[in-house]
Amino acid sequence: MKAEIVSKDILKPSSETPNKLPQLKLSLLDQLAPPFYVPILLFYSASDATHITTISHNLKASLSEVLTLYYPFCGTLRDNSSVECNDEGVIFTHSTVPIDLSSMLKNPHLHQINQLLPFDPYNPARETLLGNMAVQLNQFSCGGVALGVCFSHKLADASSAASFLAAWAATSRYTYRLEIPNQSSI
Repeated sequence: MKAEIVSKDILKPSSETPNKLPQLKLSLLDQLAPPFYVPILLFYSASDATHITTISHNLKASLSEVLTLYYPFCGTLRDNSSVECNDEGVIFTHSTVPIDLSSMLKNPHLHQINQLLPFDPYNPARETLLGNMAVQLNQFSCGGVALGVCFSHKLADASSAASFLAAWAATSRYTYRLEIPNQSSI
């Protein structure tokens, strides 16, 4: 199995970070944290009612909205002591995976699982990254999807990553309702 990159975009917050919040100082514990990322993979079965283009558009729009609340994820780590909140954005990659989701989940291999993430969270090539977070939307041949998200451990632990994902999910559901108002199942 080899995930094939379809597109790679840089998503910025839907509104600029206020000038009064130019920098976020990291705590001593965050400064001492090793330079790795918190990886999260979310799997979803195929949905006949929703096309991947709609899913991708909705995820991008809602991510842009929620990044205004979590603006340090769009910033740049400076001197391992602060984050410059400059709205550079996060990388959003869309890939296709030439197998069924159920096949991969029945017999998972670490190498295959890692391809569903935007990069190796434990050994990131820092020069290829933008910001402190990256997302990868993976489309399986069966129509199922996996959403891989990596958060810099300097800014996010499991609790804050879960909080971000909950806010993104709520925003995504709201955005979906606004864009497709004629669906009776909503």
